Amino acid sequence: MSKYVGVLSIALLLSAAGVQAEQMAVAIDGKSVTINYSAPAARSRAAASFHTDADLAFKGVNVPKGDYTLYIIADGPQWQLAVNKATGLKAATYDAKLDLGRVPMIMSKPAAASNACKMVLTKSAALAAKLEVLWNNAAAAVSFHLDRGGSDSEW
Repeated sequence: MSKYVGVLSIALLLSAAGVQAEQMAVAIDGKSVTINYSAPAARSRAAASFHTDADLAFKGVNVPKGDYTLYIIADGPQWQLAVNKATGLKAATYDAKLDLGRVPMIMSKPAAASNACKMVLTKSAALAAKLEVLWNNAAAAVSFHLDRGGSDSEW
């Protein structure tokens, strides 16, 4: 069975359920990229939302500015990041038909073991950043940069 870390727009529902909401943000060239998520200790799923004020490029996936749901597809040794167009309550159930695309994540071992989900956004260059997911005693990362409309020669 697949495991998903959903990045959903249901922070209020999770807050009402007593789950602590977390927010991470990074600015790239003055544009904000934000994730809101909740990190229950369960091994199957955590929730949050993804917003970008700028067009972004992940390896092989261009993401126009706006609101999305990110799912971490964590079945097997190679995780994937699915950028999904569903938001809000529509994103409570993953629908692969609404994927904008999927990006393979770079896997590694976390510095400290933890089953709780943690997502970290960090700026990695003037026009680039990285999303790192620490979950189920594994770490997965994916880089992205501002999409300036050219080719993805950086990848």
